[in-house]
Amino acid sequence: MGVARRLFLLHQLTIALSFIAAATSVTNESLNSDFSGVLGLALQADSIIAQEIPPVIDSQPDGQTVVSNLFGITPSNAIPSQFFLSLLLNRPESNRVPAVLGIGRHPSDDEFNGGMTLDPSQVTYSTPIAETNGIHWWKSELRGITVYVNGTAKEVSLGHGVSGNVFPEAVLDSGVPYIISTPAIANAVWGALGISPASDGNCTYTL
Repeated sequence: MGVARRLFLLHQLTIALSFIAAATSVTNESLNSDFSGVLGLALQADSIIAQEIPPVIDSQPDGQTVVSNLFGITPSNAIPSQFFLSLLLNRPESNRVPAVLGIGRHPSDDEFNGGMTLDPSQVTYSTPIAETNGIHWWKSELRGITVYVNGTAKEVSLGHGVSGNVFPEAVLDSGVPYIISTPAIANAVWGALGISPASDGNCTYTL
C-alpha cells in the first residue's frame, strides 16, 4: 500500500544560522528538475551535520538540526507557539486527507475534504523515548491501533513490547514508505481486515 510523500508547510518560517547538506548522489530517488529536496526532521542525537559541526550555546552558526532551529534560534517573532510537529500523509489518488506538515499547530478543519474534522483536545502528547545517549528517533509508546472496516472500528491487540515493556515502541519516520512491525501486530492488523497469513507467512491482499 503506497503513501504519497508530498509535504506542504503550513507556515512560512525563516530559520537563521542553519546549515544544510547538498546531495550529489542518491539511491532510489530522483534528482531531476521536479525534485525539490528532502527536509530532514531528525533529532539532534541522530544528526550527521551536528556531529561534524557541534552545536554551541551562543548565536554563532553551528550544526543545530532544522527541528532545533525551528523551536530554538529561529527569530523570536517566528517561533511556533507550541513545540510539536503534526503530519498527515495522503493516499494515492485520494484528496480526502491532504498531505500536510504542521509546525507548532494541528491542521484546521478547512484543510480536509469530505466533512472530516479534527479535535486537538482528543490528542494525547508524550515525550519521545530516549536511549542511553540521547533521543535518536521520533519514538513513542504505541498505546493502540484501530482499523476501520467499512466504517466499523476494530481494535487491534498489541501485546507487550519486544523488550518486555508494557507497550510496544513505535518509530515515526515520514521518510520510509513501508511499515516495519512484529509479526503479531502485523497479523492482527491484517486479521482485522479478514486476511490471514499464507503458507509463506505473508499476507497478500489484491485490490
